[in-house]
Amino acid sequence: MASDPQHDPSDRQKSAGSPSPPPSPTPRHRGPFSGTAGVGTERVEAFSDGVYAIAITLLVLNFAIATDLTDDQVWPAITDQAPQLLSAALSFAVIGVYWAGHNTLFRRIEHCSGSLTVVNLLHLATIVFLPFPTLVLAEYADSFAGVSFYAATLALTGFSAALVTWTAWRQGLMASSVDRQWIEARLIGLCSTPMVFVLSIAVASVNPTAATYFWLFALVADRVVTKLVSLIGR
Repeated sequence: MASDPQHDPSDRQKSAGSPSPPPSPTPRHRGPFSGTAGVGTERVEAFSDGVYAIAITLLVLNFAIATDLTDDQVWPAITDQAPQLLSAALSFAVIGVYWAGHNTLFRRIEHCSGSLTVVNLLHLATIVFLPFPTLVLAEYADSFAGVSFYAATLALTGFSAALVTWTAWRQGLMASSVDRQWIEARLIGLCSTPMVFVLSIAVASVNPTAATYFWLFALVADRVVTKLVSLIGR
């Protein structure tokens, strides 16, 4: 009798002896910023430029003037905006400096990563938040709360900018032409400036007005710290 092809013993032996196919690998979860890994920096730069531009634009919203003034009342009303003008000018300069530094850095970054995107967003958060401390400073420049709030925000801005540079360097995302000396000089500059604002908070606890003048040291802080580091290195 011919064997039943559906119940061939040899087929059962082959089936029993052959290993079962391995299970399909479980797809790994991709984070929300994983799509930026290994790609260029064009979109990150464009987004960052937009945030910087929005932050500068928001500074104008701190100004207000009454609409029912007579001719003799207009100029006094404008001069009354002097605190707002000064604080806005200061923040405009700060945002402009960090925008220029951001462009300088990203011209030397060849690829992006999820981590770099995250820390860059943290830095941009401090930038777009800056118009609010600017308004607080304009209204309460003679108070510890107003001055320290503004100083703390600028300190976070500086340290977060340094974190962006450090992350790009540690992850090997920068061009081969960038050497360690350039990174160290940049990190010194980015960290020494916010340290001035941190120290100014202690000054503000004694004299808030003096603390605002103390901020002038931020203009030379990086040079002083660089000089000290070079002397210690000897």
